[in-house]
Amino acid sequence: MLRRRCGAAFSVVLAFSLCGCSAPVGLYHSFEGGAIAQNRQPPPGANLPYPNLADVPAATPATPAGEQEAIAAQAHTGVSAPSQGALEGLSLPAAAPPVPNVPGLTLTAPVAPAPAPVPVAVPAPKPPGPPRDVAFRPGSALLPPAQARILKVFAAKRDAAAKVRVVGFGGGSLDLALSRARRIADELTANGVPQDEISVAAQASGSGGFAQLVY
Repeated sequence: MLRRRCGAAFSVVLAFSLCGCSAPVGLYHSFEGGAIAQNRQPPPGANLPYPNLADVPAATPATPAGEQEAIAAQAHTGVSAPSQGALEGLSLPAAAPPVPNVPGLTLTAPVAPAPAPVPVAVPAPKPPGPPRDVAFRPGSALLPPAQARILKVFAAKRDAAAKVRVVGFGGGSLDLALSRARRIADELTANGVPQDEISVAAQASGSGGFAQLVY
């Protein structure tokens, strides 16, 4: 008899558990008692009336064309123009304020910065003139008459601001190259070119020599 009653009670509990998931949990909490056994609190604002659509503010009007770009430019520069009428009635003082008489304090007038130097245009250097070749007889530093006339014309056309560069070649002999360079320089000096405006150089290889205007 006792087994039948236990079986019936177990069947009732099993039926309650199969009816829903929350029923056994609620039944357990009812036996447990305390705050967990109480009903859940309603959510905040559940009893408040629905909002009135008449209280919704009107939509913000669209920004005129170009104004958004001006606002962005002002945000980047950080400087804004004063509003109209903000500077009305303002004037600059006619004189500097008096120097305060403070013991131990000495104020000096600010020194004006020196003016920036005026840039001076430097003319580009003039390129050297074309070399004037001078021929000598093989193994000789004697200047033929035809070559002497060439150097005379060269000296007559020389610009007063130009110097003369003379180079002699010795066909393998540095002494012969130097003798030829000096012979060309002497001929130019005889035709009016100052000696201190002539530079002389010599190279062992090559033949003859040349005179060239340099600036």
